[in-house]
Amino acid sequence: MATGMMSTADLESKIRQAAVKNRELLSTLSSTNHAVPDLAQQRRLIADLEHQLAASDKHVKELDTRRRKELKDHEKYRDSVMRRFVHKAVGKRDKFDEKAAREEREYFDVLQEEHREKEINKNLRTQLDEATRARQPLEEAARTHEEAQRELDSLYEAIFAGPTTGYPEEDAREQEASRAMRAYQDTRSKAEAEQHAIKLLMDAMKRMGDALRNIDDALSHSRMDMFGGGTMSDMMERSALQRAESATQEAKMLVMQAQRMTPYIGDLPPVNINHGNLMGDVLFDNIFTDMAFHDEIKKSRMSVERWTGTRG
Repeated sequence: MATGMMSTADLESKIRQAAVKNRELLSTLSSTNHAVPDLAQQRRLIADLEHQLAASDKHVKELDTRRRKELKDHEKYRDSVMRRFVHKAVGKRDKFDEKAAREEREYFDVLQEEHREKEINKNLRTQLDEATRARQPLEEAARTHEEAQRELDSLYEAIFAGPTTGYPEEDAREQEASRAMRAYQDTRSKAEAEQHAIKLLMDAMKRMGDALRNIDDALSHSRMDMFGGGTMSDMMERSALQRAESATQEAKMLVMQAQRMTPYIGDLPPVNINHGNLMGDVLFDNIFTDMAFHDEIKKSRMSVERWTGTRG
């Protein structure tokens, strides 16, 4: 620090000499002001997605283990001619069929759950890839901003080091500017979080719209099934409901992400999509079971409508 008193004329001369560089640095700072808070928000988003993906990876492995076990149990009854013969011989064929149907149902249930989790896992990986790519330009802009700030600090230090009789308020103004910058960055970070939460909610609404369309497809196939559509209608109906279920699971995940971005998003009503049991319908298919399941699909649609607010 200089110990001598700088005259006003000397100070003004230094300011004029630094004017061009000062304007350049201020322009750089202005154009990259968003980078530091945006980068902080992006890093939080990436950390959140990495945490969710790790949990999903673990769940996929657990479901794969369960599916393999259920498949063995299912095949044990499906392929065991001797076991079926023994049950028939002792008059317990119905018990065998019941056990075989239960093992088959349990296998298909875990198979469906695994499929849903894999869809969620795939969606998380896509989001993480996009978030990671978006981080790079923010890192570059943040480095540019920080370098410009260091250069500007050095420039001002060279000009204003030591007592400056003509500008006694300079230190106070510098402190005010520092406080204002911290407040700006904090506000900007919160605003970025709110904007990202809005995007997540819009994406969730799109996925719920997909769910509604798939449920409508299921209702159409269900009506055909009631009028003799047969096994193909059953399969098309269940396929549409499976897609609807996957869409609602992705929407729930997006809403949970948005809730972590801002405290202003509350919990939403539960969604229940009954996708039934295809093998049961093949074995026990009749007009009454078709009508009953048609009503279940309608209930599923109503739960999605409540979620999206399209129904009072």
